Amino acid sequence: MKTKLEYQPGIADATKLICEKYWLMRRNKPNEFVHTCQEIGQAFGFRPKDISVIAKTNSHLVVLDSQCIDCGKMHICHNRAQFNQLTLESWRCDPCWKALSKRTIQAQSLLEKPVERESLKEEQKQAFLQYINSHRTTQLTEIPSVTTLSEADRLLLAATIESLGTDDLKTTISLHDIQSLPLSPIFLLDEHLLQHLFELNLLLLVPEDNFEYININEEQELEIDYQRATFEFAYDTNDLNKVMVVAKSKKDIHALVADKQFRMWCADIQLAECLNYLTTRTKLNNLEPSITEKLFSIFRSCLAENSVSVVYYVIYRAVEMAAKSSQTLDTTQKHPSSSISSNIELVFGQISTGVCRRNNSFRDDSHPQSAITKLFFDYVFGIEDGGFHYTLDELFNPYRSQKACRQVNYSMLGSNQSTNYSITINDLK
Repeated sequence: MKTKLEYQPGIADATKLICEKYWLMRRNKPNEFVHTCQEIGQAFGFRPKDISVIAKTNSHLVVLDSQCIDCGKMHICHNRAQFNQLTLESWRCDPCWKALSKRTIQAQSLLEKPVERESLKEEQKQAFLQYINSHRTTQLTEIPSVTTLSEADRLLLAATIESLGTDDLKTTISLHDIQSLPLSPIFLLDEHLLQHLFELNLLLLVPEDNFEYININEEQELEIDYQRATFEFAYDTNDLNKVMVVAKSKKDIHALVADKQFRMWCADIQLAECLNYLTTRTKLNNLEPSITEKLFSIFRSCLAENSVSVVYYVIYRAVEMAAKSSQTLDTTQKHPSSSISSNIELVFGQISTGVCRRNNSFRDDSHPQSAITKLFFDYVFGIEDGGFHYTLDELFNPYRSQKACRQVNYSMLGSNQSTNYSITINDLK
């Protein structure tokens, strides 16, 4: 494959050197890069994730032997992911893709014969499937060895197998079709979990089965409807069985507690439990909560001092207070919903100062324990539903060294969402 590197005008020599190292490839091993982002970052004093941003902003790689089949423009890659997904088969540049789509829309309005419409639709489908299959081919070359997975990623994969795995352990069912054991407490964490495993190439696309649930955006990146899409497991049945056995076996809890990735997932699970209960309680009272960054902050504060069981009680009291105020004639529906966050903060403060009692709640059928809560808490700490009845500090502290003790970070789930959400409770599963 013939390529050349082009730079933005006037970039500094140091930036040019970073870009060259980022794009540098072995001649005898295509697609394998000499320098990792971590190595380049260490050499120049940058964080690894900043390196690809620098390269994308200041340079691009021109693939000389890959041209648009419509206009002849040479293929340009702005990052390694685009280069790794590149094939030398037929390709259209973005403007030609848009022009084709426009022509297709115009043709659809003019075509009256069913046969012609079907032919045009099939042509679009084949071009779309070609791109998706190219992405799948890249995935197949980058599947990590099962022995190199972190313990946290093994647990996530095991939870997916437990909740979504089909009988033959080859593919998953969709989140939309779950009827028994939920994957996680709430759909936001479900989608985040599946996206994480997909990006690790542990879940593979099945193009023909998911044609309707996949889109290609303007940046030529895949957008997946994780609620309805199904996936193929990257490993064979024997390896998946081993993953399940190891996930449910006795573990080195000290090492897990010291693992930042494990701690963050545990924090996200507890946060998701609270969001799940909040949406359910508000639905029962015909209210709609506004899930904001402020609410995440309040929940993090609650969970730092109280178990999920106690936070359930805090949420119950807060929603009941909002529902009661909605019954007054001079109060609109919007105001009681928006008061839920402040009510949670109020009840939490009353418990912290001893004004009211700290009450425990219990799990019921409407909030079942999920696959991820069992694998991250029950099988690790050997306590039934420990993530519900205990704080992370209560679970972790017996296995921490004095130097390792520090406040738990409830950051991942909150930071991956925008600062303001609008949740339609009626559509929540």
